[in-house]
This record gives sequence, C-alpha cells and structure tokens, in this order.
Amino acid sequence: MIKKTNIYISIICLFLIIACNKEDNPQNDNFDIVKYHESYTENLILPYLSNLVTNTTKLNEAISNFAITPNEANLSLLRDAWKEVAISFSKTQIGNLGDIQMSAVYLSIYSWDANENKIDEFIASSTPISESEIITLPAKSRGLSAIEYLIFENDIASTINSFSNQRRKDFLLGLGENVVSKINSLDNQWKSYSNSFINNTSTGINGSINFIVNQMNFLLENVRRFKVGEPAGIENSSIVDVTLLQADKSEISLEMIKENIASIKTAYYGSAEGLDDYVSSIAKNEDVNEAIANTFSAIENNIASLSNSSLKNAITTNNSQVTALHKNIKDLIILIKVDVASILSITVTFTDNDGDS
Repeated sequence: MIKKTNIYISIICLFLIIACNKEDNPQNDNFDIVKYHESYTENLILPYLSNLVTNTTKLNEAISNFAITPNEANLSLLRDAWKEVAISFSKTQIGNLGDIQMSAVYLSIYSWDANENKIDEFIASSTPISESEIITLPAKSRGLSAIEYLIFENDIASTINSFSNQRRKDFLLGLGENVVSKINSLDNQWKSYSNSFINNTSTGINGSINFIVNQMNFLLENVRRFKVGEPAGIENSSIVDVTLLQADKSEISLEMIKENIASIKTAYYGSAEGLDDYVSSIAKNEDVNEAIANTFSAIENNIASLSNSSLKNAITTNNSQVTALHKNIKDLIILIKVDVASILSITVTFTDNDGDS
C-alpha cells in the first residue's frame, strides 16, 4: 500500500513539474512565432522583392535605351537606375536564408568586386554573347557588379565612347536580361518558399526563427568586416583600400549599408510583434532590448553624420565616424550573436571566418 502511495505521489509530482515548466516557458504561450514569421514574410521580404523586381525592369529598360542611343542623358538615367536596383537589393539581403540561401541566387545577382580582367577578356573574345554563355561566367563577371563596372568605371565621355564596341553593348544587354531573370527567380523562389517558412516552428538549427537570427548576424558580420572594416584598414590589415568597398565605382557604399541596417532593424522589431517582444517575454526584462535600441540609434547617427559625403571619401579623409560606425556594428553583433541567441536558444551557425556573401 505504501509502495502504491509513493507511486501516486511521484506521478502527481511529475504532473506538477510539467505544469510548472509549461507556465515558465513563455515561448509557448506569450509569443506567436508563426504570426511573426508571417509578418516577416508578408510585410518585409515580399514587398522588398516586389520593389526590386520593379526597379530591375526599369534598369533593363534604361540599358536598352542607352544601347540604342548611347548619349549622356541616357547614361545618367542608366546609372541612376543601377543605383536604385543596388539599394533595393540591399534591402532584400535579410531574406537570404533557408532554402533561398541554399539556391545561391543572391550570389548570382550580386557578387560584388567585379572581376574586371575576366569581363574585358570575355568582351574581347569571339565567344557568342548569349544567356547560356553569360550564366557560365563566374559570379563576379556578371550580375550587378559587372554592370557597375561597365557603366561607372570611366568618365561620361569615355564610357559613351566605349559602347561603340558592339560586343560591349551586346554584353551589357545580355547582363541586363540575366539580372531580370535572376531577380524574378528570387521573387518566385520566396513566394514558393513562404508557406513552409512561415509554418516552420522547429527550435533546431533548421527552424525559421534560427534562420532569421543567423541571417541578422551574417549580414552584420558582412557589413562590419567587408563593407567597412577591411576597406578602412580597421580589420585584417591596417592598409586603407577603398577599392574593397562595395559599389566603390558608383560610390553608394554608405547607402547600401544604411539599407542593410534598416532591414535588420525592421526584422528585429517586426510590425505588430517582433523579436524584441519574444526576447522580453522570455528574459522578463528589457535590458537587452534597451541595449539593442541604443546601438541601432548609435549606428544610425554614425551613418547620418557621414551622409554628406561618400564612404570612400570619409575613409580617405580618416573620418572618425567610420571607426565609430565599425565599433557600433560590432557591439550590435555581440548583442544579437550572444545575448539574443542565448535568450532564444538559437544556435549560431555563422562565424566571421565564413566569408563574403
């Protein structure tokens, strides 16, 4: 009888422990992960991609107009159209995760730091310029980086004159069509992926919440090291080399960084509910969220203070705000990579040695 009583007591205790654990786990009760995934997809990624598709269509039209009539007015419109696409692309990079990342479509659209020698060799060759040939070129010899090289490398007069070369003109046209194709593919991939992404509530490394936090970290590491640190001689080498900047020829490096940071911030705070709500529901305080808010504000102030000049000029004139920007991005990485990941039980799968996007 005593033995049975002990068993009953043990069972009751087990139920009490389970009940208590359930109450102490706000992940289940106080935050709707599926709703957050839905907001991330419907209010962030898909609208950004829609805008990118629209701007890419305009870019292709500008390429066509310039190819027909290569004059200063059309070159100016073409350069502006390229900048709009590059900035739009920066907004969407927060969505390079999960199945999308596995497809490597982002790399095929914009692998910056163009391989100029390879591009010139291709133009000088007798290889037929076609979609099938362009897609076989290395990523740095096509996409947005190749277009930037062709239309921004030289001054206006030299650029216009260079397009008297029919192969150069045909290559530009082919690049434009290829970028349209790749960006439409990216848009369609996300639309197909969205349902499974939204409903993926796995808590492991293949869960959507893990993908989001890891992509935040990846993008921040990318900005810190490759878009600011190495060009400014802060990381890897003390030598300043502004040719390492993203979009160094068009000189919109800072604008692209600004959009990267803005998209990360939007992803963190969400619309109705964001990761900040998820963090506070588990941590039971606002300490981490306050630190993140302050750091975002500091980064935005750094960018605003540099906005009257290009990042290239700021680096070459040794503007202290560049160092401050780098430091504050590094601080945000620690908050996301360590504090947020720990609170949300996220496994960080990316380190700063994994390379560029």
